Amino acid sequence: MSRYNRFLWILVAVLGAVMIYQFFMMNRNKAPYKQTYYASEYIFSNNSTAVSIHTVARFLFDKPEELKKTMDRFRSLSNKDKLKAYNDIFAKLSKSLKKPIKALSYQSTMTAKNATTLQIEENGIVSGLVSSTDNHVKIAMGKAEMKLDKNSKVIFVLPEGSKLISALPTPTSVNGNKLIWKGPMNLEFPEVEYKK
Repeated sequence: MSRYNRFLWILVAVLGAVMIYQFFMMNRNKAPYKQTYYASEYIFSNNSTAVSIHTVARFLFDKPEELKKTMDRFRSLSNKDKLKAYNDIFAKLSKSLKKPIKALSYQSTMTAKNATTLQIEENGIVSGLVSSTDNHVKIAMGKAEMKLDKNSKVIFVLPEGSKLISALPTPTSVNGNKLIWKGPMNLEFPEVEYKK
């Protein structure tokens, strides 16, 4: 598989999840692009254990033709292929964590901001990250880890009116019901507990 195909499949597979970030960090020196921005927002609800994940990432390519080639390949994939790739990653994660995690829906867009800057935006709804008993909620995804660069952040948006019990690791900042972890740092997927 060429480096362009690998880049494309990883993008559509799990940008909204933790694994995309790890892929980019591992392949940074090999690929003709570098990541310049990453933000992943996990939105939790009192009405469901499913989690909405919204992710935006930007990449700077060495050459305009490399960006164009990536966009052409992305456009050739069907929505069914993208959802399958996204779910395949969660299936592997489920197996390693011994807990069912599944994408219920997934949409992605890829936009050229200029001749060498690519933005990818993904929206997914995922089940299996949250366990709930009565009014107590726990968020966890095992020991998955990602490297957050300077312009990177992970945000947990808890339901309005919820009461935070614990958050590990400690967020960089807390803004109302938003817990924010900002790079640069190596971030283990946060374990958060709160009361509804």
